[in-house]
Amino acid sequence: MTGRKLARSSLAALLAMAAFARAEPKPAAAPAAKASAAPASPAVPAASSSDAQDSAEPAAKAAPSAESTTPVAATPGKPDTRGAAMRAYQTALAAQKLGATTPLSRDSVGAALAAAEQKLDEGRRDEAIGDLVFLVESPRFEPFKNLDEGRNAVLLLGDALGRAGADEPARAYLVPLLEQIPPDVWARRAARSLVDFGLDSDHPQVFVEDLRKMGAGVPDELAGDIWYLTGRTEQRAGHDDAALAALSRVSPRSRFWAQATYLMGLVHVGKGRLKEGEAEFCKVADVKQTPREALAFGGGDFFQVRDMARLGLGRVAHEQYRFDDARYYYYLVPNDSERLPEALYESANSRYEAKDYRGARDLLDEMRSRGDRSRYSDEVWVFDAYVDLALCEFPKADEKLRRFIKQYEPVRDAARRTASDPRALSDLVTAVQTGSDPESLATRGNAEPLRAIGETLRGDPDFGVATRRLAELDHEMSGLRQSMAALDDARSRLTSSKEVRPRAESLLGGTAAERSERLESQLAEVRRLINQVKSSGGHAAEVEQLGQELAALEARARDAAQAERPAVGATAAAPATLPELVAADRTQSTALYANGQGMRGKLQDAQLGAAKDALGRLDLRLSRLLRRARLGRIETVLGKKRALEIEIEALSEGYLPQGAVDSLEAARYLRDDEEYWPFDGEDWADEYVGGEGLE
Repeated sequence: MTGRKLARSSLAALLAMAAFARAEPKPAAAPAAKASAAPASPAVPAASSSDAQDSAEPAAKAAPSAESTTPVAATPGKPDTRGAAMRAYQTALAAQKLGATTPLSRDSVGAALAAAEQKLDEGRRDEAIGDLVFLVESPRFEPFKNLDEGRNAVLLLGDALGRAGADEPARAYLVPLLEQIPPDVWARRAARSLVDFGLDSDHPQVFVEDLRKMGAGVPDELAGDIWYLTGRTEQRAGHDDAALAALSRVSPRSRFWAQATYLMGLVHVGKGRLKEGEAEFCKVADVKQTPREALAFGGGDFFQVRDMARLGLGRVAHEQYRFDDARYYYYLVPNDSERLPEALYESANSRYEAKDYRGARDLLDEMRSRGDRSRYSDEVWVFDAYVDLALCEFPKADEKLRRFIKQYEPVRDAARRTASDPRALSDLVTAVQTGSDPESLATRGNAEPLRAIGETLRGDPDFGVATRRLAELDHEMSGLRQSMAALDDARSRLTSSKEVRPRAESLLGGTAAERSERLESQLAEVRRLINQVKSSGGHAAEVEQLGQELAALEARARDAAQAERPAVGATAAAPATLPELVAADRTQSTALYANGQGMRGKLQDAQLGAAKDALGRLDLRLSRLLRRARLGRIETVLGKKRALEIEIEALSEGYLPQGAVDSLEAARYLRDDEEYWPFDGEDWADEYVGGEGLE
């Protein structure tokens, strides 16, 4: 095994710690600390000492959030590249004359960077990170650290680590690049990467503090990015005044100018300052008020934010009962926008409140003709029936409400039953996570409600975050198992160069990882059998027996992980030889795998909690809509009764309804002493009364 491959296996074990930290469930929001004051320097924004929290929904028909990011944990404090382990491998390899001795050249460094960039483009990120760490931490790289090739290598490595979620080593490689005064191209690119990582982090204030290390000469577009990160940090922490102060300094040359201006509008609307919020939305929504630089630097996200700003303007106008203005703002959303169904629905609501029921009907018909799926589909159904009620089309309204109750009442009941049954909830989450159809879990007659519940879970953001973190952890643990196998192979080769590599099924040789993997396979098989028995309508006793076996296997998996859990950091102090380094990494990998098993249980609990909350919200929403539907059906009966009363009053006064004219049923409107002769024959001029003498 080459030194590069051995070092890459060790690196995978070390980077797994960052993956576990990233996948850890997010704790409850802590009380926000007081924000620090902004410095006088206009180039670099101030850092906030507050903990990042999710921003609250602004009041009074607030507009949607400008961006939806998945929080990724960053470790506060001094960053560490973990390059000491790689340097130890380099030293040990050199001691055994296994290391590379050929001096590097600028051409060879450039070729290595080109190969790493190609691997990144192909999605082989872990391999690219291993190659770059082996290059950057090599003693032969020292003469190239301050050259363009060397700074490019460090930048590429830090950016790849950050994209992989290893924020701490990414910061350790990128922050030293910021110290160049004035900032060169590598410092500017490193700052942009740190801004991106900070926006995705649970601790953005750490990245803001790192970016304060930049000196004078920061370009406007980069300073605007940093001010936007500062404003987002303050806004998520609940410091609205500090957020407005930071966001107002974002330059139109920044790629986040539209997001910053939109976010200022959200903050104003959340505080009840609708006029100020409308002014900020207009800067993004109105073509004449948008700076030209914003279009050039904003990229494709600018137009998405513009559509949301127009929705925000419509909601503010609707809140102030300016229904004509609201209709105009909603009309500005283009036909190719993904926000168009939302704009049509909300515009129909504004026309309904303005008593323009025919206009609301036209907008709903346009929305239906497009066939676009909307998250408001259940709301639209009930609202559509109420528009028919307002137009006195009582049979249509009653039919729509009846079908709504028939379709969604079983969904509400199924959501309520599933949320109260832990086993059913776990089976549903497993089916949704694996991408299978929840219909396999259904008994006779309730397949469609479970399918609707599954669609709700797939679209729930909190459940999506928990599922994504669990998938990331499983992916990292799979890579860790491969690293453990590679370390075992390296250890056997170092012991005897002629020793045959063990088979794949015995690579873990009785360790906790092997037993856990076998238990996971058995658990998956038992779950599959349970789903198969349920779908085939098996006996309840058989399903209960399989459920008991599943619970026993889960208990065995937890006990095995707890019994084999070694203490992290129990490695030998400062191992020097290559076998000792491999053995230490193997021990640390086992400890990491055991910790990962424990964390996986926490993530599964968080996932089930998110699923239960999503089903609870679905239950509340459908219960509200079903109550409205039943009240609407009562209104249809009362409307029919009132229509008959009006018709009887008109007949008693001698007025025939419009439907009676030239109708085959006109005879039912006549009295006993009246007779109705329908027209039968051809038209002749002399048959018309009063038509004599006319030419």
